[in-house]
Amino acid sequence: MSVDGLGSVSWARVAGIVVGGLLVWLTIKYLLVMLRRVLVNGDADLDSEKRALTLIRAVRYAAGVILAAIVLMLLLSEFGISIAPLLGAAGIAGVALGLAVQGIARDLLGGISLLIDNQLRVGDAVEIAGKSGTVEAVTLRSVRLREYDGTVHFVRNGEIGTVTNRSLIPVYTVLDVAVDSDADLNAARAVIESTAESLRSEARFGASVLGPAEIAGMDRWEGDTIVIRARLPVAPSAQASLRREWLARVKTGLEGAGVANPAQRIRLLPGDSPRGQP
Repeated sequence: MSVDGLGSVSWARVAGIVVGGLLVWLTIKYLLVMLRRVLVNGDADLDSEKRALTLIRAVRYAAGVILAAIVLMLLLSEFGISIAPLLGAAGIAGVALGLAVQGIARDLLGGISLLIDNQLRVGDAVEIAGKSGTVEAVTLRSVRLREYDGTVHFVRNGEIGTVTNRSLIPVYTVLDVAVDSDADLNAARAVIESTAESLRSEARFGASVLGPAEIAGMDRWEGDTIVIRARLPVAPSAQASLRREWLARVKTGLEGAGVANPAQRIRLLPGDSPRGQP
């Protein structure tokens, strides 16, 4: 566009388009805030809040893209740039872009399906498309995951087949406690139960423990080792930390109760003798 062409531009209309776009965007954000208040009541649980947050972020992303495209086309029109040739060129190139459009459509349909079915939410620990991590963002095109070490994965929704979600209630932290085959199993069970109750009774962990421990009993017998399996219902966000704390308390409790650990047994093979003896 020449300088003379710029002189014929109605800057008032340009400013009106920009201001109008900003006002529409602020209105959209306000409506989304109101929608969140409707979806998440004061007594709503964590799952409802996470689902609402995920849905609102996806809607905000889609609305922002559409609004930006409309404002851009209006501005181009005001500067005398006809969008008809652009649309025509897009139509001619439609065949070449067919595969890409199909991929985008597949991503969009996948994203809509994820949101409608509530398969994952922001903050969930999931495994999708061979990648695992915590969901940081969900849009209609992709899901952003972050691993424990900080690695970020961007997974297109069209590539998501099976979703493994580890954050949908009920969630359990599971322990496999190995004791010596000659150990008192009742004493071991008592230690596992008492340490779980100690977690429930403490203010630091009590809110994240959702019920008493469930002792499945002897899970397997491997030579000199017996494995007792137990689980504790917990809040999804505290699963890993509570497992570590429970495991440490079980170890200390077993030692205090005199329950032998397989590592404490010394096995002598024929012909061997304890170190330091002839």
